[in-house]
Amino acid sequence: MRFRREENNNPWMAYTDLGVALVSLFILAFVAMATLKEQKAEDLTRTEEEVLSCQEEMRKIASERNALLSQSLKSSIEKGLIALEDGKIQIQASFLFPINGADLTPEGVRVIEGISKGLLDVLGESDVIMVSGFTDDTPVKSSTYTNWNLSTERAVNVVKTLIKQGFPPERLFAAGFGEFQPKYPNDSEEHRRLNRRVEIGVTPLQKSGLEERKSK
Repeated sequence: MRFRREENNNPWMAYTDLGVALVSLFILAFVAMATLKEQKAEDLTRTEEEVLSCQEEMRKIASERNALLSQSLKSSIEKGLIALEDGKIQIQASFLFPINGADLTPEGVRVIEGISKGLLDVLGESDVIMVSGFTDDTPVKSSTYTNWNLSTERAVNVVKTLIKQGFPPERLFAAGFGEFQPKYPNDSEEHRRLNRRVEIGVTPLQKSGLEERKSK
């Protein structure tokens, strides 16, 4: 006697199975997305906390450096040769250079020599010194030589003097800003005099790709 298997011809059963599968898939996808979103939120919170912690540490280091720098440069500050603002040494160009000149005067060399030890005292292992030159808006009387040239050459000559004082060249760099970063409006001779300046600041060193590979 042969038995014949009955076939299930009920289409609603097939639709029900498909519906259950789709719902299950949707639930799994929803749970996965929710978990991923929660993980991203945790990562973002952790990153923000790390950034804030790093910023706080940098502020602490800068505060300690400024206090040490202020003490090391006390003599030059009291003499009025330099000023310390926001951790940067400010020097009026008239103390360093002749009018429209980029070569340091003998007095200018002595001013730089007077601050070099203080800079060395605060220079950390991962720091470099940035020397920036600035001018006022008075044009240089030349068709080819501009305030860009003057400010840059002044900064470079200060760097050269610091190297002679024992600073490693790879820990120094120079920049010229011309008349485009004034401290005061160029609306009086006094303001123009204050805008003609050199700034020296300590900044963290960005490692090159070659240095990073060597350290690994």
